[in-house]
Amino acid sequence: MSHNEILEKYVANIEEACGEERDIIVMLKHEGKDEAIKKILDKAKIVRSLANIAYDIEFEGKQMRIYRTGKILMKNLKGKREAEEILKRLLVC
Repeated sequence: MSHNEILEKYVANIEEACGEERDIIVMLKHEGKDEAIKKILDKAKIVRSLANIAYDIEFEGKQMRIYRTGKILMKNLKGKREAEEILKRLLVC
C-alpha cells in the first residue's frame, strides 16, 4: 500500500486551526479509526492517558492529542504537508 493510499484509507480530513500556533486538526474515517488509533499508539510515546478517552502522545519530537472519537490535534507544525508526512509514518504497517 502506498503512502497516499494509507492516508486515503484512514484520514477523512486535515485542516489548519486558527491562531498564532500552527496546529493541525485531523479527522480519521469512522470505519478505520480504531485500527488507525492502535497503530498510532503502538508507534508513538504515550505521555499521558486521559481516562482512555484521549491520549497526549509524542512522535519524532512532535506533540499530539488523539481522541477515541478519531480526532487528532497535532501541535506546532509547519502546515498540512508536514502533518501528512507524520501521519504516513505513523500509519504505515
